[in-house]
Amino acid sequence: MERKAFIFSNILLLLFSLSSCKPNAKEIRSESGKYQKKELKYAKGFEIFNSVKDQVLRIYNGKTNDSTYQEFKLVREKLAGDKSPNTIQVPCKKIICLSSTQLTYFFALQDINRIVATNSSRHLFHQGINKRIEDGNVKRVGKEGHFNTELIAGLNPDLIIVSPYKSGGYDALKNLGIPLVPMAAYDEKSPLGRAEWVKMIAPFVGKEKQADSLFQKIAFRYDSLKTLTEKVKIRPTVFSGKMKSGTWYVPGGKSFYANYFRDAGAKYIIEDDKQGAYPLGFESVYTKAANADFWRILVPEPLGFGRKSLIEQDVRYADFKAYQEGNVIMCNIREKPYYEQNAMKPDVILADYIHFFHPDLLPNYKPEFYEVLK
Repeated sequence: MERKAFIFSNILLLLFSLSSCKPNAKEIRSESGKYQKKELKYAKGFEIFNSVKDQVLRIYNGKTNDSTYQEFKLVREKLAGDKSPNTIQVPCKKIICLSSTQLTYFFALQDINRIVATNSSRHLFHQGINKRIEDGNVKRVGKEGHFNTELIAGLNPDLIIVSPYKSGGYDALKNLGIPLVPMAAYDEKSPLGRAEWVKMIAPFVGKEKQADSLFQKIAFRYDSLKTLTEKVKIRPTVFSGKMKSGTWYVPGGKSFYANYFRDAGAKYIIEDDKQGAYPLGFESVYTKAANADFWRILVPEPLGFGRKSLIEQDVRYADFKAYQEGNVIMCNIREKPYYEQNAMKPDVILADYIHFFHPDLLPNYKPEFYEVLK
């Protein structure tokens, strides 16, 4: 009996271990045939399997050790009577994006005419999409929890791209019978991982080859820039963020931002194993960051926001060495299209950081997103 119990417990352990990690299959099979997995180098949150006739797209839950996923079948011709919300005919003619961060992939592929609606964001920089909004070709359909479902249903889109990180608000959309495709690029921990999600969008607009070529160029430049910093002897220290509603949210030591700083030849002051951001009090941050060389901030402030404006928000900021020495590097999202472009410009952002951390490596470079707080 003890031997049987031992064997049974080991079987359970094996099953648990298999269910707690993503499958690593090179191919899958279905009733319609065999599918070969598309090679992805950096992105971890989705997989694409190709067959002669169609494709299977899997988008994974971003939680650690969670192998659950949503699966969509992308077909060139939809069978009569197939009303499954997970079967999508591609290339699509009408797409709704509910975030400006999703639009960046369509901008990069130079394919915005399929976008028929977006959320209520008022701070879009892209001239083409703004013109389509002004002409009435792109509708504003509201925000999470306040969507204009009548308008959405009337547009009859082929799919709606949603953010899995928004809490609530999509229940009403689920009842419309329109495919809801989650854009989970935000959960990627590497800058190139986020950029590679352009390959997830590509099948919906019929631009797989363009996406592959575009990503290859971005990755090559990113890796070339990263190589410049590999042998630097002095790595300046850097910290990120600032107080918001009494709390300072600090990116973890294995986070997306931490990877950026390391690739740019800097040393991030947080050295834990956390991947996401977490809250700290001012004193805790000050203990770690008081003598750091650089301070990076992303702000949504009016034109002209500078050193004086920052101190008016919290006089304690003046005690940081980075502030005193003029090494606060800022991106003001009211002035720069950061959220519309950053996912597809990791090479540009890396170059921006290198310009500040190691100016001798890129002597003639002009930063695109970041600037020294004046």
